[in-house]
Amino acid sequence: MFMSQFHLDAIDRQILGILQRDARIANTELADEIGLTPAPTLRRVRRLEEEGIIQSYVALLDQKKVGRELMVMVRVTLDKQTKQGFEEFARKMQQRPEVLECFLCLGDIDYLLKVCVPDLDAYQHFLVNTLAAIPGVRNTASTIVVKQEKYTTSLALD
Repeated sequence: MFMSQFHLDAIDRQILGILQRDARIANTELADEIGLTPAPTLRRVRRLEEEGIIQSYVALLDQKKVGRELMVMVRVTLDKQTKQGFEEFARKMQQRPEVLECFLCLGDIDYLLKVCVPDLDAYQHFLVNTLAAIPGVRNTASTIVVKQEKYTTSLALD
């Protein structure tokens, strides 16, 4: 089993929990919430960034309000499970803006994609002209998301 090389104490976990909730919180407010002064709080945040525990800060958008009404989960199976095939498929998916997430899987599928597009026509175009056009893609199976029952980007830290 892989063990983390980074030690997170209770204060680090508290900082990470707060930043997952509100990444725009001022350092002084963060310091007040965790019970430290601003300088050591900032040092801890910088260390968490330098160690790669905090990878980035982002704005999360409402997909429907920006014209991306349709979310589709796509299961992809490749003809052959080769290093070159995996690398090529992953590279192509990283280049596609409609692919929000791409997971290499173990089991009966090779990849699971989360695709977000304006409508069914846009998805059909992506499926036919992008996925089906990739050499080595044997099969795809699409599931249209009707309603998102839970959405979070926060990792449990306890």
